[in-house]
Amino acid sequence: MDANKRIGLYIVEESYQLAEKMNEDLDKDFIHMSVSEEEVIELNQWRAEFIKYLGEAVQADSSEAVWSKAEEWARLSGEAAVSRGVQLDDAMTTLTSWRTVIWVAIKEKLGDIELSPVQIIDISLIMNPIIDYAGQVFSLAYVKNYQESIKKSQSSVLEYSVPVVGLSNDVAILPLIGELDDERAKILKEVALHKCLELRNSTLILDLSGVPMVDTMVANELSQVIDSLKLIGVKTVLTGLRPEIAQAVVEIGIKFEGMTIMKNLKNAIEELQNKHTF
Repeated sequence: MDANKRIGLYIVEESYQLAEKMNEDLDKDFIHMSVSEEEVIELNQWRAEFIKYLGEAVQADSSEAVWSKAEEWARLSGEAAVSRGVQLDDAMTTLTSWRTVIWVAIKEKLGDIELSPVQIIDISLIMNPIIDYAGQVFSLAYVKNYQESIKKSQSSVLEYSVPVVGLSNDVAILPLIGELDDERAKILKEVALHKCLELRNSTLILDLSGVPMVDTMVANELSQVIDSLKLIGVKTVLTGLRPEIAQAVVEIGIKFEGMTIMKNLKNAIEELQNKHTF
């Protein structure tokens, strides 16, 4: 067995011990900041897997031998880092540790395995591209997953800002307060349909008294909400349409056909009570 293959095999066999050394010595501060004691063993195994890939690549004398496995490992690592709340800049500081722990191990083995300068350069040319690419994949996966988590959080907040409350078996109310932008208007449509199907109400009071302004896009979204509710058998009663908003809606040319418009919420509730809807 030539020297490169022996070094590769050595890295594979010592992968777990090298991972422990990374966590206990090189990345000690980062590990204790980001991982609980119970998770250290799991992290050792996870890091050992990547070190094993590096050893297999050296054995095969080819980076491509483990390229796809290293890529998948890095992608999953990036996603896991987001879920664990690890900061990207903190995680990237550990990139050097992979090279350090491997080369220290190789240095310690030079007494048993003789490597020429050319062989050392060859090993470096095999491992470095894998480590660098893994760092790139990790970063991209981290950023993508982080953006998706932020988007989900924002959607959750917007959903809470669109509360559909049942007043009776037949009537529900959706009071809107604050600026009604395009994104919130889209959430409004989804939540209104879902909640009305859940509550099985026949009437939804949509109160706009707390909305300062409605632009063309939002007015169109509101019109679509009303049309969508109509398709599932829910009648919409619009209240709190302030004069400036009503004027803007008329100028825009939006017609809320097939819908009842009342001056305020009090009038709407009284009217529904008189009709024995409650």
